This record gives sequence, C-alpha cells and structure tokens, in this order.
Amino acid sequence: RIKKIIDVPFEYVCELKFDGVSISLIYENGELKQAISRGDGSKGDDVTENVRTIRSIPLKLRNDFVANFEIRGEIILPKEAFNKLNEERERSGLEKYANPRNTASGSLKLHDTKEVSKRPLDCFLYHMLGENLPTNFHLQNLEKAKSWGLKIISPLISKFATKSSLNFKGILLIVLTFSVTSSPFVPSPLLIACFNSPFS
Repeated sequence: RIKKIIDVPFEYVCELKFDGVSISLIYENGELKQAISRGDGSKGDDVTENVRTIRSIPLKLRNDFVANFEIRGEIILPKEAFNKLNEERERSGLEKYANPRNTASGSLKLHDTKEVSKRPLDCFLYHMLGENLPTNFHLQNLEKAKSWGLKIISPLISKFATKSSLNFKGILLIVLTFSVTSSPFVPSPLLIACFNSPFS
C-alpha cells in the first residue's frame, strides 16, 4: 500500500517505543538550553534543571554538532532500578510506586534536584528537528546525534523498500521474535515507520 502512495525510495525503520515520559531537548551551540516535558498535552512543563541531573543526557555536545536543534525522546526508569526503589520503600514502611512510567514522571516534577539526581533515570532519543540538520534523513541524523554524545534508540532494522520484496518480511521477523520480557526497560509495542531514503 505504501509503495502505491509514495513514488520515491523510502526505508522502513523498526524501533522500540518506550513507555516513558516524552521529552524535548533543545541545544544551542552545543549546550543543553532547555528540556520540556509533555505537560498536560497542550502546554509543556519546563523541567530543565531536573533533566540536567540525568547522567545519560549530555550538558555539552562533542564533535561536529550543528548550532541549534531540538531532539525528542523518552525519559524512563529501568525495571531493575524501579524494583530496587520499591524494595527500599517497602523496608522503610512506605507505599510502593505503581509503575516505572509514573515514577519517572513524578521524579521530573520534584522541586528538589538533589532528590531527582538519586533516581536512576535514563533517556533515549529518537527524532531530531531543526532548520539546519546534518542530513535530510532520519537514521543518518540519529547516527550523527549519537556521535555528539546523545543516547539514541537504536533501530532494530532498516531496509530499503524499493530494493527487495523481502524487506518487510525482515521486519515481520523482528516483530515475531522480539521479547518484551528480555528488555531492561518497559517498552510499548514496536514502532514501524517509513522515511525517505538516501539511496535511489
């Protein structure tokens, strides 16, 4: 169906979609300037100071970064860390947290950055936006972002739909064999997306 609609080379990308807190990071001249969460869905919350405590989010980029851009992703709490937090709360006679996503979301809303820094939050990024990006292609931009020190969601598979009729079968194989229980995080279902391809 996609091939009938799009008459240009494109690629399928299959990625994990984490059940975390949506975040937008804004970098200016290689430095983290602002971090905005989804908030109530219409107006985001500025959580910059708390996000600065997350070790996987660089405050300064390295290598040949572009001057200004935004990159979106998810802030998550790994399952092992979540279980450890609940064990500690149980020993202290406190009520256990309901799930990793709500715990991550609540952590970003705390007013004490020292307390946030104690939470082993992590961040995976998946989409870059801006006027002067390194390339016009999704995967190549993510690869660049990784070289700058950003932690990206690694694609499980990328195939060019115009090269072979077997490409989508490869994606189906990933979907059928992927094990949610083996992931250290709490992922939602896999995300399959189409992007323009750098290859003709």
